[in-house]
Amino acid sequence: VGEVDFLEEPFSAFIRLQNSTQLGDLTEVSLPTRFLFILLGPESAVQSYHEIGRSIAGSLADEVFHQVAYKAKTREQIVAGLDEFLDQVTVLPPGEWDRNIRIEPPVSIPSQESRKQLLHLPSQDNGKKSLN
Repeated sequence: VGEVDFLEEPFSAFIRLQNSTQLGDLTEVSLPTRFLFILLGPESAVQSYHEIGRSIAGSLADEVFHQVAYKAKTREQIVAGLDEFLDQVTVLPPGEWDRNIRIEPPVSIPSQESRKQLLHLPSQDNGKKSLN
């Protein structure tokens, strides 16, 4: 995620590598990497680029979206997975809410299995091996 002086419009790419690989000094921790998200754009909107990068990172930490990213065959499937993830997320913008007010946790946590069914992903309980 960053700004460059040779672009007039933002450019983004979500890349799934065929095999995971170590990226050396490119990452903070030395873990095999399978997914890359690249966002470059013209100067001036750096903060929004950073927020988009944080959102993608958060989605990849989600079990259901992670499976979508592994199995997606089209851009539309990735977008549907991101939409579903964002439907489940509660976002609290900094500075626009009173930090002294406690936000109650949800009464029930949505089932990961029902989220998988919504996206037509196989259940972890049906005998199929994990995608990791």
